[in-house]
Amino acid sequence: MLTLSILDPTSLLGHEAAESIARTFPEVRRRLFHTGADPEHVIGEIAGEAVLVAPLLDPEELEGSTAVVVTSRPAPDVAERLLAWMRANPAVALVDCTQPGMGGGEAACVLNAPHRGRRGLPWYHLPDPALAAPARWLSALWPLAPEALHLTVICPASEFGAGALEELAAQGAARLSGRPTRTPEHLPAVLAFDLAPAVGERLATLDSQLGELFPTLERWLHVIDAGVFHGHLATLQVRCAKPAPLEKVRSLLRATPGLRLGRRHETVTARGTVEGVEMICGELRVQGPWVGAWLLADGLRVGGAAAVVELLSSITAS
Repeated sequence: MLTLSILDPTSLLGHEAAESIARTFPEVRRRLFHTGADPEHVIGEIAGEAVLVAPLLDPEELEGSTAVVVTSRPAPDVAERLLAWMRANPAVALVDCTQPGMGGGEAACVLNAPHRGRRGLPWYHLPDPALAAPARWLSALWPLAPEALHLTVICPASEFGAGALEELAAQGAARLSGRPTRTPEHLPAVLAFDLAPAVGERLATLDSQLGELFPTLERWLHVIDAGVFHGHLATLQVRCAKPAPLEKVRSLLRATPGLRLGRRHETVTARGTVEGVEMICGELRVQGPWVGAWLLADGLRVGGAAAVVELLSSITAS
């Protein structure tokens, strides 16, 4: 029997992933562990049932796993022991949903399936949720031979975990009341009613992931953190090898699972995509070899729970 070990299923992403795994793989044996400092069991709820989440005191407890799904970045010492155990058990697949990822160059950045012909350990890292919908949009247009991409992504507080959501709410309350805001612990800046361009290591990480997914693509990437709780917005312009009719572009996008074109006079918001796996594409324009659009999605669903299930389906079928 296949055995899936899910780490930190009570985290923001972990709960979504565990719920999706339970619905998609009802016959698979599931084991739940948390990597927190508290050595006690934690009670959670998955698929409407109470579950007991055991502390991962020793990676040897993962013995017999077909795949280990990491949904929240463990403490450095825990991560080090976990990776050492994974290297000693090379048949066990690693599905890493954390950012910027645990395995470094040993893990392949993938959307929903392992790369064909990949050698090395079966370690797979999901790209940042901000890239989940844009990467699928770009994959849909791949028959047009994209050569260059201009991408701007606007990211919500949920990218930084449940603590960031509480922190954003506190920042908003403080600003509305005229009180000083506290130094952020989870968010990269004080974001309530504000925007902040992401720079440095985080921007470099997302750019590197985009490059790994599309190594032949010339790219310009901008990342903006916004004072909103959930939902991702992206604007994209891609230059293809040759001009394509608008209807051809529409046809390719319509054929992409989970993606729909915005309707005329439809008002859509990032919040409207939350808790769903639908991606909405609007303002689709074609001018010569250039294709442009905006894209709305709940990146944590599209690139988190849904992507985990897709990747596990591919791994367990091989």
